Amino acid sequence: MPAIPTTPNDRAPNRRRRVFLSAYACGPVEEPEASAGWAFATAAAEHDDVWVVTRRRFEPAVTAALAADPELASHLTVIHIDLSDRVRAWWKHSWDLYWYYALWQRKLLRTVTRLHAELHFDLVHHVTFANDWMPCGLSRLPDVPFVWGPIGGATKMPYWKLRRWLGTRGLVYELIRDLVTRVPRRIFGDPAARRASLVIAQNQDVADRFRRAERVIVEPNAALDLAAMPEPEPRSTGPTPTKRAVYVGRLIPLKGVPLAISAIARETSTEWTLDIYGSGPQRELLESLAAELGVTARIRFLGHRPRAEVLRALAEADAMLFPSMHDQAGWAAAEASTLGCPVVCLPLGGPPLLAEPNAFVASIDGDIVGNLAEQLRLAGERGGVPHDRWGAGRLTRLVDEWYSDVLQLEVAR
Repeated sequence: MPAIPTTPNDRAPNRRRRVFLSAYACGPVEEPEASAGWAFATAAAEHDDVWVVTRRRFEPAVTAALAADPELASHLTVIHIDLSDRVRAWWKHSWDLYWYYALWQRKLLRTVTRLHAELHFDLVHHVTFANDWMPCGLSRLPDVPFVWGPIGGATKMPYWKLRRWLGTRGLVYELIRDLVTRVPRRIFGDPAARRASLVIAQNQDVADRFRRAERVIVEPNAALDLAAMPEPEPRSTGPTPTKRAVYVGRLIPLKGVPLAISAIARETSTEWTLDIYGSGPQRELLESLAAELGVTARIRFLGHRPRAEVLRALAEADAMLFPSMHDQAGWAAAEASTLGCPVVCLPLGGPPLLAEPNAFVASIDGDIVGNLAEQLRLAGERGGVPHDRWGAGRLTRLVDEWYSDVLQLEVAR
């Protein structure tokens, strides 16, 4: 266990608030979850003295960032913990993440209990994993205000209505996911929500699920580095002979890529092309579908590409076609909308919120493909507007407001 850190203003009568963050993923790296953890940590450090516990794999990037910014380093202490090498040796499959995470949360609780006894935190905040059905160690720390989120997972998905597009494998996966997470959400999620002074939900479905908590707000964990975004490109609006759409994401059933290809084939007033960025097990099925629908020449499978290339594609595209059926907070939708690229999506999960004000939401009632094709036509005709709604800079104000409100309510009790 590392030595307990202290701050220079430890004895000052008007010291900053002391805040502890749990961030399983946290670092200035190109991973949405870790980027979100880092954005929340650095935002909190603008006004507070912050201690963050995260995993050791982020240590090189974090150490370099703090060395480059002494002012940040004076208010942000990052502690890296992991389970023993013997335990980690059992991690052999992707699903091993879940038992490892549960055990990591137990170790985190021991860490924060020790630090709290010495430093007396004013508030604790669980930031990442953004998961509402797994254990949360901070929820078991007594006598200190607790902020939970942004969290997600409880998004409703009418899988029976969408079964044709999910396919047998996707439908079975969704049914199992629903069954597997429902009980843990009651065991771990509901007590965490009851314990929390503030629950921050990734989307409205999650907010509705935990509506009985003391206070629930909706704010996705999207935290974009606006300085790293390309300049939006001018887009032609109105009817034109050809337009280009982009899809970004994995090629798995829940992402709805067959719907995207089918919508391209259905929208005949404009000859749309579709560039698909991402890889996954559905690649051959999607190629076969494109051939069956006669649009092979208009579909490009570009695989996994560097982020800068994908952002440039979004900046230049006429629309992003993103009919995902189960995304808590798809950052790609936020990136596209930020660049002024219209986002055609379904009314499910986080994409409709993250795509605002450039969202073109297709109904899942009736002819879903036809609904998507109609929204794609409208998106191409109306275009979008660049904005900065999802920039990481917004978190400085939001986090300060959240913490101030929570602590004021504690004083008023």
